[in-house]
This record gives sequence, structure tokens and C-alpha cells, in this order.
Amino acid sequence: MKTITRKQRRDWLFALVLLLPSVYVLFRVFVYPIYQSAVWSFFHYNFLDGSAIRFIGLKNYLNLVHSQDFWMSIWRASYFTIFTCVVELVLGFFSALLLNQMFRGRIFFRAIIIIPWAMLTLVNGLLWNWIYQPGFGALSVILHVLHILGPQQNPLWLAQTNSVVWFAGIADIWKMTPFMTLLLLAGLQSISTEMYEAAMIDGAGFWKKIWYVTIPLLMPSIIVAVVLRVMGAFRVYDILTIFTGDPTSSVTYLTFNNAFRYFYLGKASAMAWFSTIFILVLVIMYIRVLKKNMDQN
Repeated sequence: MKTITRKQRRDWLFALVLLLPSVYVLFRVFVYPIYQSAVWSFFHYNFLDGSAIRFIGLKNYLNLVHSQDFWMSIWRASYFTIFTCVVELVLGFFSALLLNQMFRGRIFFRAIIIIPWAMLTLVNGLLWNWIYQPGFGALSVILHVLHILGPQQNPLWLAQTNSVVWFAGIADIWKMTPFMTLLLLAGLQSISTEMYEAAMIDGAGFWKKIWYVTIPLLMPSIIVAVVLRVMGAFRVYDILTIFTGDPTSSVTYLTFNNAFRYFYLGKASAMAWFSTIFILVLVIMYIRVLKKNMDQN
């Protein structure tokens, strides 16, 4: 058995001393708030009404089950997530296929595709909010020029919460498709060209090579990309606060509203944990279904 020398112990101790400040900051910023919110979710904790903090068990969770606003926000966040992730996956996949080809200016296009993704979500929301403005917004102007809208037609694109979610989804697709593209492009570059050469010898065309070679070998990257985007899209907040003042447009927006506008900290904590468990269940189900399909193939 190898013994640890005194110098090695000093090095380990020195490394531990250097790590302690970072560990403490991570604990205070990430670990402790998660623990605290879990505790608060079982308490009546309304900061502004002056009522006593008291343990109420699962009452906050049971109230959420019967809350119409909460389930409306879950529903809207769900179809926002499905809509954006499906479109981003399709666009990202074909964009990655294109950028994986050899052509002049490939490096330039790989670089500029990052720009929408690198843009702050708030800036992206303000940009698309201007595009959707009635009358002088870019969308209305283009539709008038193309004579799709009449001279007197000026639709209020963001007037209804249900339509706002779809328009916010388009803005999210524009911003996050490059993220999906880069993840899938990294996966494509790991696929050997010999696989495509073998498929060509067998007489496979473009679509058969994609279906039987590219997609099966790219599946690990697709799983990672979709899981990351589902988790990000479901908790969307910034862009919806710009487009609408309706908290039920997103479960994250509703949670924020209860926590930091009305200071219902117990209810907001339960809401955060409920939605977290909900999205984790969806992700686990998605991964299990994909792994089952991969095993069958």
C-alpha cells in the first residue's frame, strides 16, 4: 500500500484551503437556496400580510392542484416547450447538415450563426417586441408591402395571451436554433465518412443515409440537445415578461410573480418544486422512450 508523504499531505491541504471559498460560495448561492425553498414549500409563509410562519404540510401543493392559474401556466409552458423544441430540432438538424459540408465561407457562417444565441434574452425580446408592434412594426410593414394585409388592417399581434406564447416561441426559435445547430454539428463531425461510403455502395440515397446512418449515430447528441432545450424552454421567463403582463403565460413567470411581487414565499416554493418535478418526469420519460427505440433498432 502506497503511503502518503508529508509533502503530498501539505499539497492536499493547500488545495483544500484554496477550494473552500469557492465551495462556500456555491453552497450559499446554489445548495442552500434549494434546501430553503424545499423547507418553505411546507410552510405558510406570506411575507407581507404579517401572519405567523407555520407548518402546513402538503397544503401548498394541494392548493396548486386546484389552482386554475397554475395549470393554465403549466399548459402554456408545455405547448411553448413542445413548439419551440420541435422546430429548433428540425431547423438545427438541417442547419448542422449544411454547415458540416465543405463549401467556401463555411468557417464564416459557423461563426455568425452564434450571434442570435449570444444575444441577451432581454435584448432579443425587445427586438421581437418591436417587430410585432402594430402599424410600424417590421412584421406589419412587410405584410402590407406584400399586400397580405390591407391598408386599414393593423393586427394587434400580442393582444391575446395564447397568441403571445406562439409569437414568443418564434422569437425563442430565432435565438436558440444556433445552440441546437452547434450541438448537433459536434455530433455530426464524430460520424465517420466510411459509414456514408458504405451506405452509398449499398445504393442508399440522401434521405436513406440520413434515416439509417445519420440519425441513429447522432441520437446521443439529439438526446442531450433536446433535454437541455426542454429544461430551458419550460422555464422561460424573460421574453414573456416583455411580451405580456399575464403571469399565467409561463409557470416560471407565475412563480416569480407570487414570490417577488406578492411575497407568497411558501406558495411560490411549492410551485417551483412542483414544476421542477414535472419537467424532470417529462425528461426521464423522453430518455426512456428514446433508449427503448434505440435498443429495438
